[in-house]
Amino acid sequence: MKLTLLDPPRLFETGRGEVIQIKDCGRLALEPNEQITLTTEAGGEYDIARKSWGFYATPSLNGRLLNFNLRAALVKSYVGKYYVFLVERGREPELEQYLAAEKNVLVRWLDNDQDLAAIESAAAPGLARVPLHCMCGADRFTSVHMYFAPPAGESRFAAAGDRYRRELFRCSLCGHFISVADLPATFYEGAYVDGTYGDAAGMRRTFDRIVALPPERSDNAGRVRRILDFAAGHFGDRDPRSVLDVGSGLCVFLHRMKEAGWRGTALDPDQRAADHARQVVGVDAVCADWMTATGVGQFDVITFNKVLEHVEDPVAMLARSVPHVAAKGLVYVELPDGEAAAPPSGEGYGREEFFIEHHHVFSVASMARLAERANLRVLAIERLREPSSKYTLRAFLARPS
Repeated sequence: MKLTLLDPPRLFETGRGEVIQIKDCGRLALEPNEQITLTTEAGGEYDIARKSWGFYATPSLNGRLLNFNLRAALVKSYVGKYYVFLVERGREPELEQYLAAEKNVLVRWLDNDQDLAAIESAAAPGLARVPLHCMCGADRFTSVHMYFAPPAGESRFAAAGDRYRRELFRCSLCGHFISVADLPATFYEGAYVDGTYGDAAGMRRTFDRIVALPPERSDNAGRVRRILDFAAGHFGDRDPRSVLDVGSGLCVFLHRMKEAGWRGTALDPDQRAADHARQVVGVDAVCADWMTATGVGQFDVITFNKVLEHVEDPVAMLARSVPHVAAKGLVYVELPDGEAAAPPSGEGYGREEFFIEHHHVFSVASMARLAERANLRVLAIERLREPSSKYTLRAFLARPS
């Protein structure tokens, strides 16, 4: 970067209304991939990044720029020249006065998906768009972290490819996180088990190791204890006994529920997980995609233990439970708590909560919104730090009244 100040500044006048005096204060030469940030008194920031082909002239118009209360606008001048203005939110009336005085016209705001999509469809009608949408309905996301290599402890999945790239976005309204990575639709039908546990023998070894943990070091022991306690208070004199675990994996959870006298059914899209549930744990098992499974039946309790974060549409997946839970039954959900794990209060984006297999990472607000959109009532949402050190959100839900 090379800065050349003009001292004194070069002065010139412009304006079709009241004369405006401009001070040209200097020149700033940037090398490719160098960036500067312009700031406002109110805390707004505007980045300019030099590239070999030119400049990133603004941060994302409908993302980071908005988070600093700057609205991009396309403006046409009196003589047909076009400009992009950045307008501080709340100062739109001043913009209107300026446009009127200069005989300029606001062609379109460039700070919202609707206007940007209209421009896009006119310029490239066949272009596919993949916008980010949050549980809360907002479309304002900030890019908070880029991954160029797997964080420590993350399983190595062949499906992720040799060139590791992914990006983590956070909703500016509710704090929900979305991870964008290029994974195949069949990831959980084989690649996930391959990368996490290996073969059937590896699944058995991991199962035996977790089951052998003392209760004070076991996430699962705490989970089972909490579900049994909540169920006892919720069902009262009724004695619930049936539980469906969606995305059962190693089936450690149903192993403990079986010991407590419950009749468990495991559902998993990987055949090895279903076989493991039947042969090792001794519970009923269904190898199927939950979204297309048929003949599943109804259960007193349906559980999603660290499952919904793995799918692109957790609302649809959770909503599938409504007809399968008994009229006065429970749906139990566990999710990674990104709100607690993220900086500045948490340890950072290299934690397990943000690993590649988690498409979504939740906040308390986004978990509540997830339940609402799935047509389930929230009975309780709890935040905890598990013995494994995971930051976790758990919720007890019920069918609508």
